[in-house]
Amino acid sequence: MARKNEKFKTASLTFAQQIGRMSRFYRTFRATIRRNVVSWVGELQPSAMADTYTVKIEYALRKRPKVWVLQPRLYPQIPGEKIKHTFSDGSVCLHLPGEWTPTMYVADLIVPWLALWLFHYEAWRATGKWHGGGHEPNE
Repeated sequence: MARKNEKFKTASLTFAQQIGRMSRFYRTFRATIRRNVVSWVGELQPSAMADTYTVKIEYALRKRPKVWVLQPRLYPQIPGEKIKHTFSDGSVCLHLPGEWTPTMYVADLIVPWLALWLFHYEAWRATGKWHGGGHEPNE
């Protein structure tokens, strides 16, 4: 019998669950599985007046999804400046530590967070001010 203070871990969602949910809500995203990582590449337009971006999402079970903008290329507001809320590998920072768990769907959170990040990126490029909140990521 389990003790009262023992914690039970909630099971991670499977690749099949993640892929199924993405294909249901984001039909333009194409999934591939390679070496225990599922990757999606697809197009995302954060608002009607925004550019359309080709993005890549990589998800390894029980790890934080990593997201890159493939096209068009992201540019800093000032040449030589770091692009706000990105990691050194060029992936974008979508959430604070602990806000993502493996029981969450990529389709339900990561893609909407990415659309919001792209919206704030375009505003930052136009105004020089990041309105999206958060903080610069730690590597």
